[in-house]
Amino acid sequence: MAIRFRKSFKLAPGLRLNIGRRGASVRVGPKGAGYTVGTSGQRVSASVPGTGVGFSSKIGKRKSDNQNTNPSMSSWVTGLVGLFLIVMFLGWLF
Repeated sequence: MAIRFRKSFKLAPGLRLNIGRRGASVRVGPKGAGYTVGTSGQRVSASVPGTGVGFSSKIGKRKSDNQNTNPSMSSWVTGLVGLFLIVMFLGWLF
């Protein structure tokens, strides 16, 4: 049986600091959507709160992940989803 550790701190509305055994991350976004930057890279996610239905995708690559140097269509889609979530968050914040 593995022991897990994770602690989350609310820094401001829509801004969280998450600390785990392998590192820390910062999440920006309202409930159900967000952009996360951490030691494992960048991630964009969206979900329908309370349903368990959601989408999460890693964006950007760490140096160890650079096996394929050609940008693919999925990276464009992921970038657009990330941009949409950031704009949605800024609209919600202001």
